[in-house]
Amino acid sequence: MQDKIEDIMKEYKDEWLLIKVLKTDELDRPREGKLILHSKNRDEIYEKQRKLKDDLYITYSGKIPKKGYAVAFNG
Repeated sequence: MQDKIEDIMKEYKDEWLLIKVLKTDELDRPREGKLILHSKNRDEIYEKQRKLKDDLYITYSGKIPKKGYAVAFNG
């Protein structure tokens, strides 16, 4: 099943997403794909990604901090 990237991000809010890219726009940005894995844990996404050879897109579906704020990840 192929979905728009924005729809996948809305469905899995505040999670890391691993998406197989099936369609890009004229600037080669991912627009449609198939969700492979979603997780609150970023490391799970990167571990799965290492095992795959497809055209993949990894993103976080949460809010991006406002200018002047910083985010730290503890892994």
